[in-house]
Amino acid sequence: MSPDSTDDLSSSEGDFAESFDLADGRHLEVRRTTTKDASLIWGFYEGMTALDRRRRFFGAFRPDLDWCRGWADVGSRGGFGVIAIVRDEGNDAVEVAGEAGYALRSDGDGDLAVTVAQQWRGWLGAYLVDVLVRHAPIDGIENLQADVLLENGPMLATLQNRGPVALDHDDGVVRLSIGTAATPTWPKRDQRRRVLVEIAGGRWSGERQANEAGLATAVCSGPTRLGRRGCPVLKGEHCPLADDADAIIVLLDPDDEQTALMIESHLRMSPGVPVLARRARDRSEGEALDGRDAGMPEGCVEVESPPAHAVQQILSLVGKREPDASPQVYA
Repeated sequence: MSPDSTDDLSSSEGDFAESFDLADGRHLEVRRTTTKDASLIWGFYEGMTALDRRRRFFGAFRPDLDWCRGWADVGSRGGFGVIAIVRDEGNDAVEVAGEAGYALRSDGDGDLAVTVAQQWRGWLGAYLVDVLVRHAPIDGIENLQADVLLENGPMLATLQNRGPVALDHDDGVVRLSIGTAATPTWPKRDQRRRVLVEIAGGRWSGERQANEAGLATAVCSGPTRLGRRGCPVLKGEHCPLADDADAIIVLLDPDDEQTALMIESHLRMSPGVPVLARRARDRSEGEALDGRDAGMPEGCVEVESPPAHAVQQILSLVGKREPDASPQVYA
């Protein structure tokens, strides 16, 4: 089932539309939203279960027609929205299968939201995300961020395939970021010091303390959880998150060969950026006079524990470096 595209996304001025002929003879059209779609979107949300609305709005919120009109018009505010409509030949009735869009964030990224009717789940959500990812670079957007309930397995799975990083956790919610080109980048308008953390599970216990200390964190779950693109560093390629970080913390299994390779690659490809890691159990416990772990790779610093100490350690290291006013640009 391949779409017939009437817009190649080459211009944000055009009316994007892609269509599918379904196996049952019906027709699925995905097109840009306009204010005329407000009533369709309103009816779509009215027909949802309380659980589905909670996963979309994080509470008991029921959008009214004015809200739906504003969301359908997100394109007038620098964002982009699409609606998926099913039509049956010979019948004027339409069925909304899903809708998706992103709003422009103050940090320069897009704020992503996707909603799919239950009977259309399994492929449509991933396709709608792909539509947004293809369009975002036209608007100069490098990343799409999404707040997702940790209980929302389908949405987490949809984004996981795109190698996301976690930017924040709060009360059962994770903020994920996916890149619109390849690996995510740092939000271009966030001027805080940047700390890349690599840890299994994608959650660092020092995240909140780092944010309270004025640090921006991006937490990567490691090379085995980076979706279809894989880890650029392990492939000998540059990672924009690492290249533009003020510090890198590697908390993956210190006895794993891939971890050692990743640390060595960071040290080689991001010269001058402090790289902190845990000491492997089979390495020397000796300590050099300068405070560096003699058993660690040369140039690597053993990360302190607990997390509060690690945050202070990072602050002492990045405080010695001037902020980079010209982060690298990636095609």
